[in-house]
Amino acid sequence: MRKTRFVATSASSQGGADTPEQTEPAGGLRKRTLVAGMSMGVGALLCFVLSAGFSSGQNAVSDTAAPEISTLQEQIRITEAKTAALPKADDAKRGLTAALTAAGQVAKLQNDYRCLTPSVAADGGTLVTATSQSTLRNLIPYFAPSVHQADLGPWYLLASDKDVAAGAGIPMSFNSGFEWVAQVPYLVNDDGTITVTWLARETRTGAGERPAVLAWARADYDLVRKAFVNIQTGTTAPGEALKQEVKTP
Repeated sequence: MRKTRFVATSASSQGGADTPEQTEPAGGLRKRTLVAGMSMGVGALLCFVLSAGFSSGQNAVSDTAAPEISTLQEQIRITEAKTAALPKADDAKRGLTAALTAAGQVAKLQNDYRCLTPSVAADGGTLVTATSQSTLRNLIPYFAPSVHQADLGPWYLLASDKDVAAGAGIPMSFNSGFEWVAQVPYLVNDDGTITVTWLARETRTGAGERPAVLAWARADYDLVRKAFVNIQTGTTAPGEALKQEVKTP
């Protein structure tokens, strides 16, 4: 069974926010230790069943114990296979670095979409394909072909950015009011992927206020294909109230 651990969320998320659940960072490849321990535990249980299956000098396993032994032997084979498939510590470290680097580039490109907000507002909420094509072309190489290009459009736009002068776009020095940030991943999944989470956080807050999370996205970085798969996006309750509606052309 594939296990996934999401490692990023914000303590600033308000009630009703559907951001991924926060977990503590894991040091090293804890999964390898857990799987190895599981294999030892199953092996010990198998020895117990075998010993229980023999009775007073008999050399055959009882009919009752045989199905249990077969099941336990299969569990051992599965856990040993999973242990062998897990990356070594150095490989995992390189994989985590590669995933974070790619995630950072994706965050930068998603932030580039913010400059389209004035034109989206001017066109009645419609994102003109021609204006977003350049950013989309740069995003595509970071995702597997199975990811639909429609999922690589703007994950979130802030409604207040529509008031920037249309035609000029949002200059690089402009504080858009939110920013996409890739969260640091700490764990390699047992299917050879790394789950990465992005958060769209407020950048304009009052004194003593914590920035709210307005939207989130997550995807699995495939270490073999060196690309993201299985992308999901969403908005929090505060973000939903503040987002710029974007219509399909």
